Amino acid sequence: MKLSTPHINKQDIDAINHVLKSEWISTSSKAVYDFENKLSIFCNTKYSVALNSGTSAIHLGLKILGVEKNCEVIVPSLTFIATVNPILYLGAKPLIFDVDQDHNLKIKDVINFINHHTHFKNGKTINKKTQQEIRAIIVAHMWGRSCDFSELKKICKRGKIYILEDAAEALGSYMDTNSNDKKHCGSTGDIGCLSFNANKIMTTGSGGPIITNNKSFYKKAQYLANQAKDNTFSYIHNEPGYNYKMNGISAALGLSQLKRIKKKINIRKNIHQRYLYNFKNTKNIQILSYQKKTKTNHWMNIAVFDKLNFNQIDKLSLKLFKKKIETRRIWRPLNLQVYLKKFDTYNIINAQKFYNNSLCIPSDDNLSNLDIDKISDYIKEYYNEIYKK
Repeated sequence: MKLSTPHINKQDIDAINHVLKSEWISTSSKAVYDFENKLSIFCNTKYSVALNSGTSAIHLGLKILGVEKNCEVIVPSLTFIATVNPILYLGAKPLIFDVDQDHNLKIKDVINFINHHTHFKNGKTINKKTQQEIRAIIVAHMWGRSCDFSELKKICKRGKIYILEDAAEALGSYMDTNSNDKKHCGSTGDIGCLSFNANKIMTTGSGGPIITNNKSFYKKAQYLANQAKDNTFSYIHNEPGYNYKMNGISAALGLSQLKRIKKKINIRKNIHQRYLYNFKNTKNIQILSYQKKTKTNHWMNIAVFDKLNFNQIDKLSLKLFKKKIETRRIWRPLNLQVYLKKFDTYNIINAQKFYNNSLCIPSDDNLSNLDIDKISDYIKEYYNEIYKK
């Protein structure tokens, strides 16, 4: 019983074969253009740029927003490592913050920091301690659960700070569903980044687009991702570019997978609800839920064990593995990564706690109710064995 695997059906294979037979399999394939248009419609954004990975999307997005050497970027501690690495690619420095109970960036702490530990000078927000510009904030929507940063957005607008949304895990997740204008994760900040890696709710094998409503950002992203070609025929390039565009084969798979994304989200919702039901009366074990006013894609289910420590979680995971139940720890906090320890942090408490007592549990589309019940029963059984010891 797997965490989250790719699901390729006959329609996917037919779509790929169609592109293969056309021989237009490169980044200039019509399938790439079509996929970008369909994705913009689904995410309700004006523009999207299909790239070869979510990491490339974050890197390119930060570059377009002007992140460079001597800049700082605020980032949540609890996120995949690809969220922070592009900051380093650009010679900038991450400023690592804690997360809230939903595992998302702790917005109140960021607001407090901006209000009390920065000043605005020459059109820039400056960190009082380092005297460096805070150029951007990365808001990650963890496990498909949307992060509400509406209050922060107003402050960033005044302080000339850009917001990049890492929505790698959040395709099909929306912000405030109580409003008439539902905002897809990634569409509210200046630039949004998605991921279609093999373990995501839909896949293109690898890949991850930039989505935005800003025309100039869109044009710059297309330009840089295509090797910064100023004249294709004469091979003229006036600045360094990147080979970041998605190819036609991946785009064809994406077009096919996108047709059934709503069905897949509904399947994941039912899996989540089954877990919630199975653990509703279980003391000291919780399934991480979400804010009711938002709509999540239910990509990954997280079990939280109030009474287990780091080593006990390892024992629990090993016991489940012997029953062919795949589990993994949640992302290791950035401030605990050896090469990131030299960077400044701000009041990190929750991220360490969650890393110690939380576990990703199977959330795959193929799970039956019987599978979920077995997983739930084994978790309860092994929890009781380990806790009693």
